Amino acid sequence: MRVFLDTNIIVDILTMRQPHYPDSQAVLDRCTDLRCEVFIAWHGLATAFYLLGTRIGEQSAQLALEGFLQNVSVATVGDSDARRSFTLGFTDLEDALQAVSAEACRADCIITRNSSDFVKSPVPILTPAIFLATYAAS
Repeated sequence: MRVFLDTNIIVDILTMRQPHYPDSQAVLDRCTDLRCEVFIAWHGLATAFYLLGTRIGEQSAQLALEGFLQNVSVATVGDSDARRSFTLGFTDLEDALQAVSAEACRADCIITRNSSDFVKSPVPILTPAIFLATYAAS
């Protein structure tokens, strides 16, 4: 299975943001257990770096992201994907970019805490709680 993590899940994990960290980390752990291919958006790295860097410094943020990238892949996107994001009818371009990134890597789902922002997504949306319940540990 191919799973795409929205930037809010990445930030939850890297910053241990409460109260979301336990479920977000559990999603990543479950993906590991299930041997899922896990993807993130290229532009999500910049957001995560900025938010993490303000807390722990840029050098530590870079090390944390390098470690995180050992467990996930960055979705390969290009010009046509960026242009497609404008056609999806999202109110937030960043969310549309997430959706086309997930589509580009042929993700089976996008895991996000903000499912209402992805109503027009071409890729199915799951919250962390729904993902964990659907793919319960065996």
